[in-house]
Amino acid sequence: MGHFKNRNQTAVNLERTFMKKSSTLLLLSFLFASSAQAEILTFDDIPGGSIHGWAGGNMPTYKGFNFSDKFVWIDLASSWRYGARSGDFALANNNGGAGMITSANSSDFSFDGLWAKKWATPPESGGLASFFDTIQGFNNGVEVWSIDIALNGSYQFIAGQSQRIDELKLGRDYFLVDDLALNQPSISVPEPSTLLLLSLGFLGLGLAKSRRSV
Repeated sequence: MGHFKNRNQTAVNLERTFMKKSSTLLLLSFLFASSAQAEILTFDDIPGGSIHGWAGGNMPTYKGFNFSDKFVWIDLASSWRYGARSGDFALANNNGGAGMITSANSSDFSFDGLWAKKWATPPESGGLASFFDTIQGFNNGVEVWSIDIALNGSYQFIAGQSQRIDELKLGRDYFLVDDLALNQPSISVPEPSTLLLLSLGFLGLGLAKSRRSV
């Protein structure tokens, strides 16, 4: 009788262990599923070398994103001494009209923020805000959100928005953008439902194994 009780208690302990491990796996699965691939676009490591001065329409695909021909990336340390927030380069919307950014694989993404300042101002010169514009996010041609901006001679942070978009519109023209944060889902992350099924499967196998050991 004592031997049977010990074996039964062992089975109970095994079930508890598997329950704890499966709960942990379930939690990690949801955390993993919600992760995404964030990119900080500094414009200092664009493929194809450096562009000095005006070079409209030459922005290549960069870190998984396409840029319309309204954008250029320019050297703000030696050619145009207006200063980048990080490194030497920044993005300029200088060709007239709204600059558009889309994902190279046509997937949705979110805008996590950027740093911006008025064009043709000395580095970190501050002053009164004298440039006013709008940043907008669209999905399937419908505006999802809109942010009014007021810029001076110092970089200021424009906070992001959580809603998914497929097109980011950066105002009209003539302002600088640096350290642009865009976030798109990682294609290697399984769907939450798949992770849930896998976790429940591991739990079932563990319980079955513990019962067989009784």
